[in-house]
Amino acid sequence: MASRDFKNVQALERAVKIITGRVTFSGSGATVTTNAGSGFTVARDGSNDGEYIITLADKYTDLLHCSATYVQIAGSDTLFAQVEAHDVSSAKTIEVHLVNDAGSALAPTNNDQMTFMLLLKNSSVT
Repeated sequence: MASRDFKNVQALERAVKIITGRVTFSGSGATVTTNAGSGFTVARDGSNDGEYIITLADKYTDLLHCSATYVQIAGSDTLFAQVEAHDVSSAKTIEVHLVNDAGSALAPTNNDQMTFMLLLKNSSVT
């Protein structure tokens, strides 16, 4: 369980934690720089274009919600951030693919960004 200094959030679900982030891509998506947020890292999934892994600093009981948005700053491709898989309780990961209209994962353009918000449960108490 995460034991950071979280601020109070009002929610009907117990022990909800919010993690938000913004990253910038460079080197045809091979390099990811965190611009905002903490409690996570983001890296390309091996050499797979457009496939990224958000790795959390802590384990959580469950992922309640994840939204991710591709922010087109320099590129001309219209890409969408799509959550493919998650394991926040043991591997501490969320897999996000940047896909085009046809559903194919593509590398982002240099200086384009991705933002995301995670709602995580940090307790097994119901």
